[in-house]
Amino acid sequence: MNWSALLSTFGLVFIAELGDKTQLAVMTQTCKFRRPWPVFLGGSLALTAVTALGAVGGRVLGEFVPAEIIRLVAAVAFVVMGLLIWREAARSKDAECASNVECVEDAARAAKLNWQAFGTTFTLLFFAELGDKTQLAVLGLSSKQSAGLVFAGGALALMVVTALGVVGGQQLTRCIPEKLLLKISAAAFVVMGVLMGFGVL
Repeated sequence: MNWSALLSTFGLVFIAELGDKTQLAVMTQTCKFRRPWPVFLGGSLALTAVTALGAVGGRVLGEFVPAEIIRLVAAVAFVVMGLLIWREAARSKDAECASNVECVEDAARAAKLNWQAFGTTFTLLFFAELGDKTQLAVLGLSSKQSAGLVFAGGALALMVVTALGVVGGQQLTRCIPEKLLLKISAAAFVVMGVLMGFGVL
């Protein structure tokens, strides 16, 4: 096995994605849903799928869907998600649960968000990473080295970055009140969407 292909891809993708919009999106999704595992699984699956597309021929997708369209779809998705989170923050309560019954109902609602957390995280990150620098790097590396090893290195790096984003989001939920955290998450999504729309991210 050519370990250099796997390790070089891992290192390149890991460094490229640290602090990137992907990791920030994972953190904000964790803060919003407070369900780390669905967010981690949705993010990891989306990023793995995008990495696979890059490893087996991202150029084919580019021939059918212009990169500009993909970027704009991702930008709109981020802005819309930010606005929805802001609306949720405006409706949320500052106070603690008034009774044990209410707390049980809130816990039941949180449990139902599993698929929503998974689905929205998967969709956001999938479109955000299509045509991104990471996918292009994987595409370039796989043209010179084993596509399987490049895919494995890239996917592993993205999963580690996603895990770090989830852990960071969990830490924030312990330090910042929920309403303020939702507003910060909303603002982050809108800003990232606008920057993506202008091609900065």
